[in-house]
Amino acid sequence: MTTVDITILSWDRLEDTKAAIASALTQTGVELRVIVVDQGSKPESLNQLRAFCRQYPNVDLVCNVNNLGVPGGRNQAAFQGNGDYIVALDNDAEFTDERQIANAVEIMERQKDLAAIGFRILRFGTRCEDLSSWSYTQNAHEWGDKPFYTTHFVGAGHMIRRSVFDQVNGYDDSLFFLQEEAELSRKLINCGYKIRYSPEVVIGHKVAAERRVNWNGPRWRFHVRNRFYMDVKFRTPFASLCLSTLLTLYKGFRAGLILDSTIGFMQGLSMLPQAIASWKLPGVSSTPASKAYIASCSQNQGVSRWRRIRHRFKKAGVAPGQQAAESK
Repeated sequence: MTTVDITILSWDRLEDTKAAIASALTQTGVELRVIVVDQGSKPESLNQLRAFCRQYPNVDLVCNVNNLGVPGGRNQAAFQGNGDYIVALDNDAEFTDERQIANAVEIMERQKDLAAIGFRILRFGTRCEDLSSWSYTQNAHEWGDKPFYTTHFVGAGHMIRRSVFDQVNGYDDSLFFLQEEAELSRKLINCGYKIRYSPEVVIGHKVAAERRVNWNGPRWRFHVRNRFYMDVKFRTPFASLCLSTLLTLYKGFRAGLILDSTIGFMQGLSMLPQAIASWKLPGVSSTPASKAYIASCSQNQGVSRWRRIRHRFKKAGVAPGQQAAESK
């Protein structure tokens, strides 16, 4: 029977985390192991989580004193297991029924060239798309129920083929927060695989506000830092790197995040040696085949470079966090 490791990162939100674990345990048709990594919950919450997990022999709980960040925590959880597939489920999300993981496995087994699939993410208890978890260029209302190939997956719910995850050594944990799915996706694509948005697999997302990091402050700093780091790491042509950095800073300035944008950029500069050193790692330098695949996923095919640049400047004028709202 196919083996699947379901990984869940925990940081307080005790009842939601327990519900996410219980939802994972309901999945049928595969051999399951649930791996929970706690990133520093309050002692009283952690004690209750330990007691809850002890009830289930196929649930492992790893407790960190310090928060390793999203990519660091996911790596830790994934490398605890050895399943054929790795699933990540946010701790404020649940599967809509007991067949969702089996559905995901069927898709991956049919298409051996898939490295990862992103699940359909609905607002919990509704049939409406969770727009806060929609980062694809396609319109969510038109494409939410349609499969398509893409250049990345969304972290709240996804499945990754274990063999290729191990091949690229997982996530880049230096990112800590934001861009981790995009970074891993680039490496998976560079290994000759595809990524698919798969609405056949559905989760409900509660989008708990108390653990959301607002776009002003740390979130925006991570965004600026990590975008610059990614451009250097994946050898973006110098002119494109400068344009991308300029647009990111411009967007932050327009939103009144001048100090946060500046700090983020300076932090990105401090990561330059690490980004340059990563060129030696497998799956970083883009192959001609991976560039062709990325281009095939773009909605800008046939659009002139000048029009693409104008569109990017127009998007940069939108305040951080408003893009999802604009797609309504």
